[in-house]
Amino acid sequence: MAGKTYSLRHRLIGILVVVVGVLWISSGVMAYRTAHHEADEVFDAQLVQVAETLVTLATLSEVEHVAHEMAEHSMRYDLPLRYQVWSKDDGKIRLLLRSPDAPRQPMVSHTGFSQQKDGKGTLWRYYGYAEEEHGYFVVVGQNHSAREEVATELALHLLLPMIVGLPLMALGVWWAVGRALSPLQATATTVGNMSPDALEPVARDTRLPSEIEPLVGAINRLLVRIHDAMENERRFTADAAHELRTPLAALKVQAQVAARTADEQARRRALDQVGAAVDRMTHLVEQLLTLARLQPEAAAGECSPVDLAVVAEQVCAEIAPAILARQQELDLDARSTKVCGNPVWLEVLVRNLVDNAMRYTPAGGHIQVNVSVVMGRATVAVIDDGPGMVEAERQSLTARFARGSGAQGESEGVGLGLSIVQRVVSLHGGELEFTDGLKREGGCGLGVVVRLPEVREAP
Repeated sequence: MAGKTYSLRHRLIGILVVVVGVLWISSGVMAYRTAHHEADEVFDAQLVQVAETLVTLATLSEVEHVAHEMAEHSMRYDLPLRYQVWSKDDGKIRLLLRSPDAPRQPMVSHTGFSQQKDGKGTLWRYYGYAEEEHGYFVVVGQNHSAREEVATELALHLLLPMIVGLPLMALGVWWAVGRALSPLQATATTVGNMSPDALEPVARDTRLPSEIEPLVGAINRLLVRIHDAMENERRFTADAAHELRTPLAALKVQAQVAARTADEQARRRALDQVGAAVDRMTHLVEQLLTLARLQPEAAAGECSPVDLAVVAEQVCAEIAPAILARQQELDLDARSTKVCGNPVWLEVLVRNLVDNAMRYTPAGGHIQVNVSVVMGRATVAVIDDGPGMVEAERQSLTARFARGSGAQGESEGVGLGLSIVQRVVSLHGGELEFTDGLKREGGCGLGVVVRLPEVREAP
């Protein structure tokens, strides 16, 4: 069952928004903590300053003035403070001054900063300051909630632009991701609009992102393979339709002749013609199917060391009875030489070379098969003393259904053998060459030479 599809654009936008949102929240928490720390430092410094001011004013005996100033200071800045000023005379501690909401008992009894809750459960921050010269001890306290409010206000001031900017950021991410993915959408549209009858590679008129370039390259390579496969199928269909039409018509005529004639000898000849036509059609169909199966992947998929001498010996042993039946001579001179390739197709190559020479060589003719190494290349040469071909016509022999002009009507070939050989040679990175064959009266036969890359074993 196919997996569920999802929108890459929506997923990217969601991931980016979530990641940025988490980062912004983390920044807000850090901003709040930083603001709280800064507020603590500022307010602690103020507590110290208030304590020192109270001691100074107490030494000047201006207690009433101090009370009035502190009350006015608290109202002006809305900073809830409570304070106590204690005096030590003759070993006795006496409360000189306190704020209206301060208790009569000491709020703290030690110097420095401290935090503790009052009877109502409110957290206060205290600072105790001892003045040794005159025996004063001052305690200044501040409601901790004031610090929280200031820190929260500072953090909100820092976070407000971020909160407002988050939707704008999401909109920007949506636009940026959509624009970044537009080449992918354009490629998908191009591939979707392709016609099965005209598979052209995806055009690269504009610069593609490096992430999409491999995908486009893979698509183009796939399109080339599909195009080749479809073209091969079209050729096979056209070739089969073209080549089978004439043998079928001849077969029908001969069958009709055999059915209508009363002459036993004429009937026998017609039936012999029917058998020959069936044999020729069988050979034609086998060649067409072989040619249709020859794809680049077939050769590249099974590449292994193959000894051409062994292949040539097997092929000659199999085809020898047909050679003897035609009263022909077959000589084999094979030296061990290995190539890297598909053993099945290499056997097809050698068999078609020998079979082609056998079919175009008349009775009593001579065929030679040589396997050797020439200038570092594995070479298979099949030469005969048949009718041969002029040099100008040799290059056209690898075309489908091409036959020598002097061989038309004289052989059982269908013109596909050398086309198959050329295809196998190309798949194995080799070369195909036509040369003069064995000398005969009035000329020379034809030679076909195949050169393939040799594989040398490590010493």
